[in-house]
Amino acid sequence: MDVLNKTIKKLSEEEYQALIMQVSGKKKNKPFVVLETTRTRDVADSEMMELLQVNASTYYTLKSRLNSKIAAILSKNVQNPISSLIDEVTRVPANLYGSNKDFSIRALKELEKQLIEYDLSSELIIVYKTLSQLHLYSEDYEHYDNLYKKHVAFSLAVSKAESLFYKFILKTGKYLLTRSATDHNDILTIQREISNICELYDSHRLFVIYNIVRLYHMCIIENSPEGLKSRELEVENVLQEMNRIFQKYHLDTFYQNIKFISDFIYFEYYQRTGNQVRADYYHDKSISSMDELCGKHFMSFHVIRFLESKIEKYLADGNIDKLVEPNERILKNLDIDTNEEYQYVTFKKYFAICKFYQRDYSGAARAINDLRNKISLKQYLVTDIESKLFQALQYCILGEDGLCMQILSSLKRQIREQDAGFESTKLFIKLLKAALKPADYRKKVKKITEMWNEFQKQNHQNDHILKYVKLDEVTIRKMTNPIKE
Repeated sequence: MDVLNKTIKKLSEEEYQALIMQVSGKKKNKPFVVLETTRTRDVADSEMMELLQVNASTYYTLKSRLNSKIAAILSKNVQNPISSLIDEVTRVPANLYGSNKDFSIRALKELEKQLIEYDLSSELIIVYKTLSQLHLYSEDYEHYDNLYKKHVAFSLAVSKAESLFYKFILKTGKYLLTRSATDHNDILTIQREISNICELYDSHRLFVIYNIVRLYHMCIIENSPEGLKSRELEVENVLQEMNRIFQKYHLDTFYQNIKFISDFIYFEYYQRTGNQVRADYYHDKSISSMDELCGKHFMSFHVIRFLESKIEKYLADGNIDKLVEPNERILKNLDIDTNEEYQYVTFKKYFAICKFYQRDYSGAARAINDLRNKISLKQYLVTDIESKLFQALQYCILGEDGLCMQILSSLKRQIREQDAGFESTKLFIKLLKAALKPADYRKKVKKITEMWNEFQKQNHQNDHILKYVKLDEVTIRKMTNPIKE
C-alpha cells in the first residue's frame, strides 16, 4: 500500500473529499473502505485483504484499478494557468479549412503576439506552419515559412536547454556525492552548452534556465565567500530580473512552478557570504512555502539544497529551533525515492545531523545506519567515508567502543586502498581513537580539544570532511568521559 498510502495522506481535506466522491460516490463499497482506511492509518496488505474479505488476486486487481483511477483524477487537477492559450493552439490547424481566410489570418496573428510574449516556441511552430499554408499563393508565404523554420530550430534549442537543465541537476547531485574532477567537468560542459544556446537566441526562458544553472554553480561549487561577495550586485540584478519575468508571465506553468527557486538561491547565496540578516529573511520566506514545494516532485533537488543551507545557518547562529522548525512538515510531505541518490542521501543525512545537534546521538547513529543499509555508498567514496565517520562519532559519544572501532578499522582499510589524500579523515580517525583510549580525564579533554582544533585548521583541502560537524565543549567531554549516561 506504499504508493497509495503516500498519495492519500498528502491530499488536503478538500482534495480528498472530491476524490472520494469521484471514486465511490461515498457509497460504502470496497474502494471507499480502502480510501477511508488508508487515509486514517497505515494498514498492511494482509490486514486490508481481511478487512475487505477478498483473496490476494482480487485485492491486487482492486488496488491496481484504484491507483490508476486516482492517477487519472489527480493528473487533471495539476494546475496549468496557461491552458486557455494552449487550447487555442490546438484549434489552429482548423483555421486552414475555415470559410473566411482573412478572419483566420487575423486570429492567428493575434495568437502569435501572445505566444511570442510567453516564449512558447513549440506552439509558434504550429501557428507559423498554418500561416504559411494560408499564404501559399501570396508573397508572404516565404516570410511565414522562414519563421516556421526559425522557430523549429528555436524550439529544439529551448528543448535542449531544458534537458540540459535537468541533466545539470542530476550531475550536480552526483558531484556533491563524489567530489570527482570528472563530474565537475561534466557540469562545466553542461553550463557551456546552455551558454552557447543562449547566445543564439534572445529569450527570457533561456535567460532563466541559464542563470539558475550559473547561480547554483557559483554557490555550490565556486563557493569561496570572498569571490561570491564581490559578485553581490550581479547576483542581485539577475535574481531581480528573474522575479520580474515570473511576475510578468504569471500564467506560464514552468515559471509558476520554479519561481520559488530564486528565494532558495538568495538564501544559499547570503548564507555563503555571511550576510545573516538577509539570509534569515529568505530562510523564513522559503519556509512559508515549504508545504507546497515538498509536494512537487520536481522541487526535491531544490528543497534538499535549502536543507543543506539550513545546516550552514545553524553552524553560523546556533539556533536549534530554526534548524528543526519545519522538519515534521518536510518528513510528512517530501517524497524521495532511493534511486534519487543525492536527494535521498542528503535528506537522511540532514535529519541525522539535526538529531546530533539535539544531542540525540542514538537517533543520529540509527539514521545514518538506516541510510547505509538502504543505499550502497561504495560508488561515492567521499560520502561513504564521511557517513561512516559520522556514525563512528555517535558511537564514540555513546560509549559504544566496539561499534566505533569496528567502523574505524573498516575506514583504515578503505583509505589504505587509495593512492593518496584523505589527510583530514586520518586526523579524525586519530581523534576518535584517542577519545576511546583510557587516560586521565582532564588530560584527555585537553588532548582531544587540541586535536579538534588541529583538524579544523587542516580540514580545508579538496578532501575536507564533516564540515557540518561542530564539537563544542559539552560534546568533547561526553566523548572523553569513560562514564556514559
